[in-house]
Amino acid sequence: MSTRARWAAAILALFAFRLFFGLASPLFGEDETQIFLIGLRYYATGAWPYFGPDVVWTKSEIPGALQGLLVGVPLHVWHAPEAPYLLLNVLSMLGLAALCWYITERLPGVPRWLVWAWYPTLPWTLQFSTHILNPSYILMPSIAFFIAFFEVVPTLRLGKLPQPLAFAMMAAAIGWIAQVHMSYPLLVPYVAVALLVASRTPRAIAWNVVGLAAGALVTGAFIAPTWLHYGLFRGFGGTQANIRFHVVSPLVAVEVLARFFSFASLEMNRFVATDDAKRLMFFERRLWLVPFALVVLAAGLAQPVWMVREWLRRRTPFREWRTLQLLVAATVLWVYGCYWFVMEPSQSHAFYAVAPIAFIFAAYCWTFVDSPRSRRAAAALVAINIVYQIALVVGHADRSLYHDRAVVAAAIDAKQPEMFAHRRPFSFDGGPATLQDPSRPYNPLRDCVLSNVRCTIGRDRIIVWSFTLTNTNPRVAFRDVVYQTSYGAGDVRHEFLRQVWQPGEAEAIEVNDGFAVGATCDGATLRVIGAEALVPIR
Repeated sequence: MSTRARWAAAILALFAFRLFFGLASPLFGEDETQIFLIGLRYYATGAWPYFGPDVVWTKSEIPGALQGLLVGVPLHVWHAPEAPYLLLNVLSMLGLAALCWYITERLPGVPRWLVWAWYPTLPWTLQFSTHILNPSYILMPSIAFFIAFFEVVPTLRLGKLPQPLAFAMMAAAIGWIAQVHMSYPLLVPYVAVALLVASRTPRAIAWNVVGLAAGALVTGAFIAPTWLHYGLFRGFGGTQANIRFHVVSPLVAVEVLARFFSFASLEMNRFVATDDAKRLMFFERRLWLVPFALVVLAAGLAQPVWMVREWLRRRTPFREWRTLQLLVAATVLWVYGCYWFVMEPSQSHAFYAVAPIAFIFAAYCWTFVDSPRSRRAAAALVAINIVYQIALVVGHADRSLYHDRAVVAAAIDAKQPEMFAHRRPFSFDGGPATLQDPSRPYNPLRDCVLSNVRCTIGRDRIIVWSFTLTNTNPRVAFRDVVYQTSYGAGDVRHEFLRQVWQPGEAEAIEVNDGFAVGATCDGATLRVIGAEALVPIR
């Protein structure tokens, strides 16, 4: 087999791995459901999706049709639940391919196999670019944006892109991200810097402005109908409410720096489960995975620290090193400064749009430790991480599309979104927020019946409830059943069961209710306090 054929086979295998990861990732979670539903509604009704993802903090919506089209158009081409996943993974793989190509062009001494094995299998590029979630659609445009930015700044430029094309890519990327995530303002100053440092001849300035305008038109065309239909003010979907000035501790800047470098590292903790009790139980039931997890955890903690140390390095063979150091510093300070003006607390995904800077910077750091021994260690770490990521996503597959694919497939075939879910009540044009069919009366507190209820507390003081839930309503399906547990002395908890029960369906359930912290099962109660009613598939 020729070298080119081997590379093609390897890249195809990487794509297949990432597609598998996406398909095995959660779909029935609240945010994933809402993103899929935007596209499903467009496919089912033909109604133009004037707004995209919700901003739950302020009950607002991001304007623009792109998110709905990215999910809905593939359903028109292939009437299968997997269609949006396929498009998303093609887009994200194209972005990662561009990133890997650009890094190897910048740093030809870095092993090509390492670049292509590392970036497509990072936790961040797996968790946020393979399954249906709005941050997943950030990766490709953000990579395109920063490749273009690097190609404009004189001390970083390789000469791979004409400047007008680079400016068009930056504008198009901002227009894309503006319709899927609220992080797009982070990119605006980079465009301003690019304009300032680019060629200053009148002809060059004119062409760069033309490039910006052309790029803005390409993706901005999907926002314009929203503003024309709703007006400029209302057409922002209420997202203006996310702007709020407040003082942010300087310690947040340190957090931002650590999280920024973690984008290019094997970050583990946030992707295992939502709390420590669930993380502990996950590994207790997969003891064979613990050695792999410990290696990934150690690497994920050590790499950001190492990158900080390298960031302070003064002498390198790269003439652009000083510019890269300043770019990292400015990015961290800029992200920190933005938190003074937004409601959302500091979270990594909120500034995922600037992750490509960390990706490229990490490759430079690698050159300082490159050796045959380091390459062997890197190869082993990549293999261990892949095994760990596969086990992780398979362990969470009970929330994936394939836990109840029949529901999603039926909603697509019947063009009936109410078989799958409802949009949030504050959605501008999301349709009914609840089932409004008078021929299908329902009461979740009466129709969702619990039996065989049992409470136990394990050796790690983790509370586990097991029970059977039966949908006794003959004409209504239920999803997102909310249960409430009470342990006395004001210790009341609640959680969602992220799945669908068809009429007459019963299923045995086991839930982790967190650490006991003084609570006991004596006198503890569990009851259903709500659920979302759906049109049944049968």
